[in-house]
Amino acid sequence: MEIKSTCPTNTATILACQSIAQSFKENIYELARIRHEWDPDYATSLKIWIDDTIEKYYSNTSGYINEPKFRSWHEIIVGALKYLGILRASIKVDFKDDKPFIKEFLRQHGYDDFFSDAKNGDHLSIYNLLITFANNINEDSRIKIESRGIERSVVDHILDFAGEMNSYKECLELMESNEGVNKYGEKEIEEIYTTVKDICRITVAYYQYDPATRDKFNFYRVLRNL
Repeated sequence: MEIKSTCPTNTATILACQSIAQSFKENIYELARIRHEWDPDYATSLKIWIDDTIEKYYSNTSGYINEPKFRSWHEIIVGALKYLGILRASIKVDFKDDKPFIKEFLRQHGYDDFFSDAKNGDHLSIYNLLITFANNINEDSRIKIESRGIERSVVDHILDFAGEMNSYKECLELMESNEGVNKYGEKEIEEIYTTVKDICRITVAYYQYDPATRDKFNFYRVLRNL
């Protein structure tokens, strides 16, 4: 069964906010030139607010993110996105004379519903895309796409990643969990999320020509790199 999409109070989201707040603090002397309320005290208070909130509501889960199993899970996600992207690009090139096939293949195998959010770091979308792909790919489709030049190993890799993803399901559940967060906590965390997203909107524009720094404020890239 498909898992529902992420929410602002899950573990992954608040950890992304924490990472962005740290980057904001590190760059505050430069960023202070563009907003009068942005100063070192503001950046420090934002970081403390988020750290205290994590300690209050997520102390039993946030530490697990640095465990080896989570690092292995992240490697699976990166590898899966690589091969899913290769296959999508190849289908569009190899079947450019058969638009209906491209449209139906991408729809049937989960790309339409999940690929955009998956490549931006949404863990649930990555999971749902892999499982949908694995459940719907068949030998006839494989023969057809391989006949145009794509190596069989590309699909094999995707299926391997889908199988491995199931064994890491508890990592997904932990990242998407908001267990222990009461209604007051939800309100506080949603306020943090809104504040950080607003910061991201401005800083991404400011660092438009500095991709390395800009990516530290791209919410979905930060999510993907947790």
